[in-house]
Amino acid sequence: MPAVSKAQQRFMGMVYATKKGDMTNPSPEVAQAAASTKKSDAKDFASTKHKKLPEKKVAKEAADFSQRDKIMKRAKPLHKHLFKNLHKKDTSGDVNEKIDYADSKQMKKYADEKKKHKEQDRRMKFGKFSKRAEDARDRLRPGEVKRYDKTKGKWVSNED
Repeated sequence: MPAVSKAQQRFMGMVYATKKGDMTNPSPEVAQAAASTKKSDAKDFASTKHKKLPEKKVAKEAADFSQRDKIMKRAKPLHKHLFKNLHKKDTSGDVNEKIDYADSKQMKKYADEKKKHKEQDRRMKFGKFSKRAEDARDRLRPGEVKRYDKTKGKWVSNED
């Protein structure tokens, strides 16, 4: 990854020198960054050319709230209470707030979504043959015998 500013390139140059052992007494910030960065990543940042890079990357402050509005419109309907009070600096509604499922329709909808997501996760992990993967895991291999071990309280294979 290339550096986005000259300041970042210089900083990552110091981090890379620390990782190599060339810099003997780094500042605490450099030492902390060196501890959490891989040597190859630091080298990628440090090797960026200075030409056409700004001295420091400045984040633009939005004059209007259109970008934030777009993000909030795509947010789940559960968080719409945040969108109403967004421009009023109201921080009482939290995303991690506990949701009251007093309505049985809402509870059923939530359970259906959870079931659907669980199925999708299994398909992501094993592909469209997730049922076959579960069957294959339980199937005996050639020459394998399973017996119930009372001390362990489970079935044990002779192959293990």
